[in-house]
Formats: sequence, C-alpha cells, structure tokens
Amino acid sequence: MTYASRSLLRWDASRSSLVGLNGDNAALMKSLGFTSKRYSANTVIFSQGDNNDRMYIVESGWGCISHQLATGQRQILDFALTGDVILPQSHEGGVLETFLAQTELSVSTASLKTFTIAAMKSPELFSFLVEALTHNGAVIAQHLANVGRRSALERTAYLLLELTARLQRVGSVTDSGFECPLTQYDLADALGLTPIHVNRMLRELRERKFLEFRQGYVRLLDHAGLMKFAGFDGEYIES
Repeated sequence: MTYASRSLLRWDASRSSLVGLNGDNAALMKSLGFTSKRYSANTVIFSQGDNNDRMYIVESGWGCISHQLATGQRQILDFALTGDVILPQSHEGGVLETFLAQTELSVSTASLKTFTIAAMKSPELFSFLVEALTHNGAVIAQHLANVGRRSALERTAYLLLELTARLQRVGSVTDSGFECPLTQYDLADALGLTPIHVNRMLRELRERKFLEFRQGYVRLLDHAGLMKFAGFDGEYIES
C-alpha cells in the first residue's frame, strides 16, 4: 500500500514527515498531529472489527494487512513496507482488516478524518490521499489476479518480484537481493497455498535458477528471466 512515486509529495522516514510541501502546507501538516509509534514484532496495531479512524505511514519495518475468516484462517491482503500508506477500510461493524507488525515496525499516525478535512483545503495533500487510494487499489487488484488466475509457481514468483520492486523504491534491495522476514506460512496465507506447496514452489524457483530464498534472504539469480516467466509488469508500482 503505497503512494505513487510521481506525487509532488514523498514520505521521508528519517524526518518522519512529508517533504515537497510549500510553507502553508507544511504548517498545515504540523497541525494535523502526526505522531511516531514503534511496535515490536507480532504486535497487532488494529484488529478486524475495531473502530479505527486513523491513517498510518510506515517509517521502517514490515507489517501485513489480513482478513480473518470465520474458520480461523487468514488471507493476507498485502504487506506493509517503508513509505506505505495504510488506510483502514471500515463499515458499520468496524474495520475489515487486521494490521500486524511482522517485524519491529515504526509508523507515523494521525486521524484520517482530520487529514481528509485538511486535504480538502490543499491540492497537494488531496493529491497525496487520492494517489494513495488509487495505488492501494492497483496493488490489491494484482493480488486478486495472482490468487485467481496465475499458477502456483507464477503467483509465488510474482509476489516476490512485487516485493523486490517496492523495496527497490526505498533503497532496500542490493544487486544480489533483499532481506525478507516472511515465513512460508506468511507466503502461504498471501498466495492461497499451503506451506508445503510454497516450499515446493520455492524449491522449483531455485532449481530453475531464478532465485533462492534461504535464512531470511531472497537472492535474485536471474531477475530478468523471472520477470519474463511470471509476466511481471511493475508499472503499477511506479505509476
């Protein structure tokens, strides 16, 4: 869940603030009451069914957004990475998702209602909010296509390629790959597979010399070849 890179604004994690604002908007942002909070790994930030009127911008760490089924199973809808904007989806019964810190997670948070009112007075803030909503929708649409129409191997590759593209935007990918704290259970809940099936898919990707995922690190062996195999087009990440 991120905002578009071509926005006039961007989130600077080192300063815990939006940059690219003019003086009036900077003062407006300051008045919105953004506060930084840090959560330890496996902490629930908000739960499905809670009443929650806040927005969150990830400063550092990994989180996940999931929906809990009546059977106790969960479907991971998205992973929250640095710079991502989390906007809880609500109805009369409360929010529809659970937001969990996968690792130690730092966020900046403010009232969504207050931010929305401020955005109505500022074209820059309004653009930021609209682009965040649009981009979040594009990511979820790809995840739906992934689970619904791609093969198990393709969807595993596609998700790892998407994470690569999103982490590249914030400088968290080296020439060899990136650190990834996700377990096979996490991947299974995101991909609609069993952990055993995920293990098989990761092994096949390794045997095809596309990538390796071991000890919390994704090593990209043939990035271009993997993109071609999975039909990955990362334009929705950058647009």
